[in-house]
Amino acid sequence: MRIDEIELYNFRIYKGENKINLTSENHNNIFIVSGNNGFGKTTFLMSMVWCMYGKNMQEVDDLYKKEIGDQGGYNKYIATSLNRMAKIEEDYNFHVSIKFVNVNIPEVPCKEIIVKRSYNALTSTNEEIEILIDGYPSELAKEVGHEIFIREFIMPIEIAKFFFFDAEKIVNLAEVNTNEQRKKLSLAYSEVLGIKKYEEIKGNLENLQLKLRQESASAAERALLEKLKAEVIGFEELIKENNEKIIAFREQINEKSKESKDIQEKLIKEGSLITAEELNKIREQEDVLMKKISTLQNELKESYDIIPFTRMFKKVCQKGKTILILTHEKRKKKNVTAIRRTNTG
Repeated sequence: MRIDEIELYNFRIYKGENKINLTSENHNNIFIVSGNNGFGKTTFLMSMVWCMYGKNMQEVDDLYKKEIGDQGGYNKYIATSLNRMAKIEEDYNFHVSIKFVNVNIPEVPCKEIIVKRSYNALTSTNEEIEILIDGYPSELAKEVGHEIFIREFIMPIEIAKFFFFDAEKIVNLAEVNTNEQRKKLSLAYSEVLGIKKYEEIKGNLENLQLKLRQESASAAERALLEKLKAEVIGFEELIKENNEKIIAFREQINEKSKESKDIQEKLIKEGSLITAEELNKIREQEDVLMKKISTLQNELKESYDIIPFTRMFKKVCQKGKTILILTHEKRKKKNVTAIRRTNTG
């Protein structure tokens, strides 16, 4: 299998229709893409990853995962891929297509396969993917799903880790140090070295042995087996639902992280508008208000001692009696108890 042609339409810096012909002649099958910084080399590489894997492109390289997270989710990230000049001209569609030749699919003999992924930045609708086999829509791709077809019959995403990368990725591969990274790298090695084929053969043999055992099982054992199969199907559906929820939650996390980042930047900008003098003045006002609050609270506490007498005074007033009120006053720095006569009549 090899790539024969790549087409980019309004994708980032590639305005309009851009076709890159990779047809080889005289067995010259090595192509070198060169250019200065900012001339689209990385974008060209990224376009192929997006065309093949869409929102799963973050599984190919952590770089895409970080960029998607920084933009607040995949939809916001990919919507920015529309060429700016095309947007000014109100052409909101962009797409990337890749033509493969010499693809070996035992179930589907063919000469060429075209994978095309499109997006409309105006409506932000779900991206569309189309797979053509010898110029016709693939029924097999529709049956199993376009994404699964690409990963199963054209290029597994594990192999893509070794297929779509630049020189910087070599350093990242050498710095693998977590168990998750090692696991992913091991799967990629299995794909590249062909070990997965042997694992599939082993799995087929195990399934054949299981089938022979099923045929020789008793009625009770078969009934139990059918029950277990039904449970497995139920769990598989549950796993599928949970995986979809995980993807949705991941998008929400990216969106909230982006919102949080924007708010933090806004706070920093707002904070930078206040001078040191204004900040000190605000702090002084805060101190004055805190002292005033403390004074009012103390006065409120002193009034608590008078509240019972005021209630009693009201009741006595209603009966028309003369009462004595003892007050604790401070006179000439000496505590004096004064007796006051009040005629309630």
